[in-house]
Amino acid sequence: MKLRVAILTLFPRMVEGPLGESILGKAREKGLLETRIVDIRDFAEGKHRVTDDVPYGGGAGMVMKPEPLVSAIESTREELKTARVILLSPQGARFDQAKAEELSRIE
Repeated sequence: MKLRVAILTLFPRMVEGPLGESILGKAREKGLLETRIVDIRDFAEGKHRVTDDVPYGGGAGMVMKPEPLVSAIESTREELKTARVILLSPQGARFDQAKAEELSRIE
């Protein structure tokens, strides 16, 4: 069974390298893993394809606009209709070996 994974990121070149190495690279060579890297910026509007904005209500830093991310997810789900969406966030649960094993059992 082939695992098909789409990775949505603002930094596609940072993701490409690790996918070709170690166990992931071997899985790709054997045809067990198919990866697609999606640049969220491709779904941003405007000349400069801006994906972040100042926080609503003020404060320091920047936050990601939801529109480009939602558009990227919807576009990817057109190709991978039964895909699960896993959104990584600093506020989320820790992704560890136990979580990886749990996710691997999902059909």
